[in-house]
Amino acid sequence: MTQPVPYKTQTRNTTNEGKNGKLLKGMVVGAVVGGALAMLDKTTRTNVTSRTSDMKDSTMGMVAKVKENPSGVVNDWQDRLKTASTVLKDAINDAQSLYEKVNDDVVGQVNQVKEDSSDMIASTKEAAEELKDIGGKVREAGEEVTNGSTQSQPSTSSTSSDEQNIHPTDRSSTIPGQVGS
Repeated sequence: MTQPVPYKTQTRNTTNEGKNGKLLKGMVVGAVVGGALAMLDKTTRTNVTSRTSDMKDSTMGMVAKVKENPSGVVNDWQDRLKTASTVLKDAINDAQSLYEKVNDDVVGQVNQVKEDSSDMIASTKEAAEELKDIGGKVREAGEEVTNGSTQSQPSTSSTSSDEQNIHPTDRSSTIPGQVGS
């Protein structure tokens, strides 16, 4: 035979409730004490009194209007809401028109600038390639000149001993303006 196992059926956590209750009480007491301390200032008391009086008067005036003519108040509020709705629709239409104008004008100009800058970048790349080609041709011409001067010198061993003893700067050059080789 099996024996029943006892278990707790407690549904409340009393330790947390005690803490939460104390927190709530502390917040309420703090608010009351803070309000009471604020009322010690004469300016604060005067402001609170005047604002409370104004709210009471406006509320009583509204209650009186509703008692006198409930349908008039309802109609007045409906008219105000219709007017506000019309103003909001106009504002939305104005905003939509502004959006369309900005979209057409500014976005079109931005796209034009984008296309122009793309064209300028392409032109710059083409000019860079052409400069590389020109640089290669100049280099090739320089190599022709330097290779041509070394090849134009006689390389035969039949040169006289006097020519071999001449200092390189005293030799004549095949390139005008250049001394020696």
